[in-house]
Amino acid sequence: MKTYLFHGQIGAGKDTQVEMLLKKFDVERVSTGEMFRKMTEEGDQEAADLFNNKVKHGIWPSPEETFSLVKRWLKRFDSSKDWVLLSVARYAEQIPFLDEALKEYGRSLDKAVHFTIPEEVALDRLAGRQICPNCQATYHPKYKPEKVKGVCDLCGSKLEVRKDDTPEGVKMRFEQYSKSVQPWLDAYKQRGILIEIDATPSIEDIHNEVIKNLEFTNVR
Repeated sequence: MKTYLFHGQIGAGKDTQVEMLLKKFDVERVSTGEMFRKMTEEGDQEAADLFNNKVKHGIWPSPEETFSLVKRWLKRFDSSKDWVLLSVARYAEQIPFLDEALKEYGRSLDKAVHFTIPEEVALDRLAGRQICPNCQATYHPKYKPEKVKGVCDLCGSKLEVRKDDTPEGVKMRFEQYSKSVQPWLDAYKQRGILIEIDATPSIEDIHNEVIKNLEFTNVR
């Protein structure tokens, strides 16, 4: 079974691409954002402490803290299916921890997919973007409108606007991302498993590029 890691700047559409893959292929979507929220809702004290004291305030936990949870979170996913990891390893220092976690499940990373996008394009996409607080699906009135206004197509939750989806917030996040991503890119390029995909075309064109570069086992 294949294991892929998706990563990219805000506004690059990686979440949307994973949603499209889920409709076409029988794959598992693994997200640490969902992990923190779900485990907190379930009463996991370790997850709750990290979520309430760090994640909610824009502070990402240490690799040791994050992957202590990831190792338990991965037990929920079907090992007979392909896995798509959504920014599970965001920084170079998290890569060894991801390797170790996957190894416990008899897996290793097949490809690291990086979605690239200029800041001005991301700003246009983020203007008016809404996110489902439950399943993290994203919507946009121009690029990806929801079927029922203000309601998530997937789970029916009320959509929200992220507080940092402002021009100032986006600029700050772009600067932070630019500083952190190069070592991540270098590490996977050295392994020979890095794929960079231009995220500026249409959603469908990006999706076709994803399909062309990756192999999925189970078609729905």
